[in-house]
Order: sequence, then structure tokens, then C-alpha cells
Amino acid sequence: MTAIRRLAAQRADVLSALLVLLAWVVISEVWHPMWLPTVPSVLGELWRLISDGSLAFLGETGFTLLVGLLATFVISGALAVVMAASETIEEAFLPFVNAFLSTPHIALIPMFTFIWGNSELTRIVTTVSFAIAPVTLTWVAALKTTHPELIEMAGSFGAGPLARARFVRLPAAVSPIIAGARIGVMQGIKGVVSAEVIIGVVGIGKLITTASHTFNMPQLFAIVIIIVVISIVVYLILTRIEQSVTRWNG
Repeated sequence: MTAIRRLAAQRADVLSALLVLLAWVVISEVWHPMWLPTVPSVLGELWRLISDGSLAFLGETGFTLLVGLLATFVISGALAVVMAASETIEEAFLPFVNAFLSTPHIALIPMFTFIWGNSELTRIVTTVSFAIAPVTLTWVAALKTTHPELIEMAGSFGAGPLARARFVRLPAAVSPIIAGARIGVMQGIKGVVSAEVIIGVVGIGKLITTASHTFNMPQLFAIVIIIVVISIVVYLILTRIEQSVTRWNG
């Protein structure tokens, strides 16, 4: 019994997924709700999307996501360094970052579309808008958690605020920085998918819009499953990297 409990504790994620799958099968096969397709129908649509090349749209979505995340990390990194290095700059920028964090970013997409049209730049800017605030706040907190004695020692050797941020705070905050990057990736995925769904003519958002307009629930579920699987895989990869860095930091 103890071994079973230990296994259940270690693989609670797998067990919860199996329970959700079981509930899905029972509800869809017994009650047949219109909003919940059967598992075989979703798997059939998933195979069709793979076999007929429809998932080629993922490449366009992935490129937009990659560019948006690179822009996010560059901007957030620069903001985090200067905010962590100077309390004055932090006090000046922090209200705006917090305000942007609480903004419903999906409401900004029509404004971005009005400015840049249904372009790739609109989708990139949307990706950045979803991810930049949480990444910046996480990285600022990470850079400010460095042991004060290390900062004082660097200062005694003549290191200025930016030098202390670069050579002391940054190496000491590798693990939370990776955690912030993980948050940014998850937010970026939500941003690029939201933009493509609202624009409705590009990327995986086009597939979602088409499935919604034609009431093709198996296809819609198949696309959502693809997005969820990709998100989980990316999350697990970044979590593994974070764990490795944590062991390295000791």
C-alpha cells in the first residue's frame, strides 16, 4: 500500500490526466453533449490535420512566437537590469509595468490591428504585450535577491551599478531568470494564438476560426490539444533546465 501511495504521489500528473480522459470518454459516449466530441472523432481529426499538411500553419505561428519572445527577452532584460541597478529607475518604471500587467491584453489586439493591420508585426507586438510585464517583474525580483555581501564586495572593487548587475546579480539569479523565461514562453503562446484567432486569417488561429465557424468540434478539440501538448512540452523542457541550473547553483 505504501508503494502504491508513493507511486501515486510521484505520478499524480499522469493519474489526473487519465482521470480527465476517462471522464471525457464517459460523458461523450453516454450523454453525447453537442459541445463534447468523442475521443475517436478527435483522434481522427488530429490524424487528418497531420496527414493533409494542415499543421504547416504551425511553422508560421512558431516563427511569430520566436520573434516575439526574442523581442520580449531583450526588452525585459534591459528593463530588469536598469531597474535592479537603480531604485530611482525602478520607482519610475514599476507603476507602468504593474499597470500593464493588469491590462487585459486581448483588448489591445484590435488597436494593434488598426495601427499595423493584419500583419506579422501585429502578432509579434501582441506576443510581446502578453509576456513583457510578467517577465520583467520576475527578472527584477531575481536580480534583487542577490546576497547583499556580494553586492558590497563588488562595490568595494569599484564596480558600478550596471557592472554589479551584469557580473554579480545576473549569475546569482540564473534559476529564477529561467523561471521568468518559462512564464514568458507560456504567456507568449497565449498571445500569439489570441492574435491569430482574432485576426483569423493566418497561422493556427485560422484553423481555430474555421473550425469554430463550421461548428467542427472534433477539429477544434484536436487543435486545442495540439496547443496544449506543445505548451506542456515547452514547459517541461524549461523546467528541466531550471532544475539542472538549480543543482549547479547548489
